[in-house]
Amino acid sequence: MKEARTILLQPAGGASMDEMSFRVRRSLADLRGANPDAALGVVAPRPLVEALLARELAAYADIVVFEDGADARAEEVKRTHPGLAVWSTIAFDSFERLLEATTKRSPAVDRMVTWPPLASPTPELAADLRTLAEVFPDNLVPIADFPARCDPVDACSVAAYERADTRAPVVVIRRTGEGRASVVLSAPRAEMFAIVSHVRASAEIADSVLPLAPVPADSTGAIRLWMPMTGVSHLIARLPPAQERVAETVSVVGARSLAVEEIVARHQSAAARQTRAVRRLITEAQTIVTFEVPAFPAPVTIEADTTIFQGDGPTELAQRRLTVNGVAFASGGSGVPKLPLIEPERAASPPLAITLGRAYRYRLEGRERVAGRDAYVVAFTPSDASRSLFAGRAWIDADGFALLRVDAAQTNLRGPITSSQQIEEFAPHPAGEDTVWLLARSEIRQVYQGAGITTPIHRLMVVRRHEINPPGLAARRQAAYASSAVMLRETPEGLRYLRRGDGRGTGGAPSAAREIAGRATRIRALAGGVLIDPTISQPLPFAGLNYTDFDFLRTGAQLNAFYAGSYGQFAFNAPSIAGTRWQLTGSGFGILARYNDRSFRAGRERYEENLRQRPARVRGGVVRPLTARTAMRGEYLFDYVALERGPSTAPSFVTPADQVVHGALLTLETQRAGWRLEGWWNPARRSGWRAWGRPDTDDYREEHADFQRFGVNASRLWMLSPRLLARVEAAWMSGRDLDRFSRYAFGSFDNRLRGYPSASIRYDRGAALRTALAWQAGGRLRLDGFGDLGWVRDPGFGSRARAYPGIGAALEAPGPRSLLLGAEWGYGIRGLNTDGSRGTHVVRLTAYKVF
Repeated sequence: MKEARTILLQPAGGASMDEMSFRVRRSLADLRGANPDAALGVVAPRPLVEALLARELAAYADIVVFEDGADARAEEVKRTHPGLAVWSTIAFDSFERLLEATTKRSPAVDRMVTWPPLASPTPELAADLRTLAEVFPDNLVPIADFPARCDPVDACSVAAYERADTRAPVVVIRRTGEGRASVVLSAPRAEMFAIVSHVRASAEIADSVLPLAPVPADSTGAIRLWMPMTGVSHLIARLPPAQERVAETVSVVGARSLAVEEIVARHQSAAARQTRAVRRLITEAQTIVTFEVPAFPAPVTIEADTTIFQGDGPTELAQRRLTVNGVAFASGGSGVPKLPLIEPERAASPPLAITLGRAYRYRLEGRERVAGRDAYVVAFTPSDASRSLFAGRAWIDADGFALLRVDAAQTNLRGPITSSQQIEEFAPHPAGEDTVWLLARSEIRQVYQGAGITTPIHRLMVVRRHEINPPGLAARRQAAYASSAVMLRETPEGLRYLRRGDGRGTGGAPSAAREIAGRATRIRALAGGVLIDPTISQPLPFAGLNYTDFDFLRTGAQLNAFYAGSYGQFAFNAPSIAGTRWQLTGSGFGILARYNDRSFRAGRERYEENLRQRPARVRGGVVRPLTARTAMRGEYLFDYVALERGPSTAPSFVTPADQVVHGALLTLETQRAGWRLEGWWNPARRSGWRAWGRPDTDDYREEHADFQRFGVNASRLWMLSPRLLARVEAAWMSGRDLDRFSRYAFGSFDNRLRGYPSASIRYDRGAALRTALAWQAGGRLRLDGFGDLGWVRDPGFGSRARAYPGIGAALEAPGPRSLLLGAEWGYGIRGLNTDGSRGTHVVRLTAYKVF
């Protein structure tokens, strides 16, 4: 006869209902992970059962047992929770009789597990439960009609079980009568244990397991097991495997569609089973982080070979061959590099985990094929919108309930990371006789709001191999400590660098000790080079010092300052105002040197209308994330441009007043499927607006005293391979009442168009497309290629929009003393030189050093 293996759990009091529900669900998930074919149930009084059912118990249990009878409520519970079996202890006369059936191979119950221990068990019941808990392994299945009998029959009872892994029988003999008793069975030998019960004065039961001498078979192939006369409640006999016996397992009574809560509960059980199967793990992976910096021609790439140690201590990472754009990045004697760890704040709880209270709402969105397997698609959203959690979808294997893929965005962010989306993919690996699904690829797309910069960050980790339960993990971790690798540790606050110890080991070698280091919060860099631009009469050298502080005055605010002689700028960002999601941001720049503001009419430069200019700007405002992928920005802008006549300016040309502009900038940005989308509006008004220019032109208009500019931008970064990156950006801009000083302009640093000189094109509407391809050629050289196209209307070149294509290339390589050297060239196909010829070249040579 096939028997269903049933495990019942009895909660006890002493905890709040939410805490009890949390513990019961976690216990049931653990039990299902260890016993995937078992039927799980909860035994409790009716009010407690109904309170647990109101807290998602039905997703974790197959059976509920009303300890106090309550048959009248059974049908109602069945209606509200389809698929849930409802038992009553009335069929067993008493709860004690129900538990007593655990040792009698009842078709209803064959094993009892309690959490916590029973409050007031009877001595007999306590002995039975302790016997099962201390001696029985977790993977026993009952054996029907096992060939063993008691002599005399009423002196004892026999229950037989078989280990699912070794198929070795375990025979339990329980004393039920007085006098001598024995059991005869066929086996070559038996390993014996006795459960000895000692009765104390307080009537409490204390059991001990007493090993007995092994019993061999006699000449007939049979062994006789004698139950001792006194002090022994149970006799345990472990027999060698019987090769001819095949254990029968659970019978299937029917199939039904699972609710989303049941799918999540079974995934939690599978996760618990995987945690037991994978106690230690070493993962070898390649990590690549890319982000954009205004001064660099293409995205900056940080690359490292990463080893992850999990188990036997905290999770730690060892990073070797750490490079920035192919240049080796030294960590110094301390082992801590000057690279800040920029992470979003930790989420209060991950999705799909068992939590105290209901952190997420789940919704089943159907089934899809993932990694060649049928998978449930489970969508999840936070139950409490004020907490930092996740929203997204998970793909759960329809067979084993392992996690195959997850796509989630973190909600309610309060730090400099305003948006964070994570996509993880998992692959199967053998772990003993089981199969586990481990991380194969992790991709994170974030938007970072820093001091004066908003940049996307793309993090990619590709796993090369996993070592499951490897020997010598501790020794390999210690070897990583002693190496030159950059070490990081997972902490509740996030990743932290590990600093090398100051002690010395055997023979004077550095000790392998590492300790948590303070966060790298400051970066200093020198930047210098030469700019060759057709609008500049001679090559323009530049050099400057950049300072960035990610924890200014230990307030959590960020500060960036750059000074290069005649040019200076600053920016700051406070990631959270008074603990809210509002951020405070501001920036400013000024140029002391004057340079040309060129004028074009009908495509020809009008030297008699050229001016000399010296601009400055200050801006400040707030940033507020609205959703997990969307943020809003509001800023006040103050622009000042000092204007004066140039050497060739005509006497009849009236010099404009210095431009003083007050404006607002409202921006809405979002991230979707890897794209960063931005829409913005900039209304502005001039102060001190007065007539200027030549009398025979209409350059000056009174309505130009106020104007509007607006536009949209879209950009995306593709990591085509670990050594090949591609970036594309598209922008559209327009406005109202724009004149010579308020139109858009392509520049050498901002709003670039490859190969076109600064301010040589001024337009009032149009679009621009910028593309870049970066290739890491070998270990020490990076090549960049660019293709840009501007389609804009410049009134100085006519009333219609014109195409302005540009191409370019750049080379970056390491130099002496950890310098990063770069050479960039751009060619503007329709650019105009000062002599009127077409085809302009813009060249920039740079050198960077971080210290």
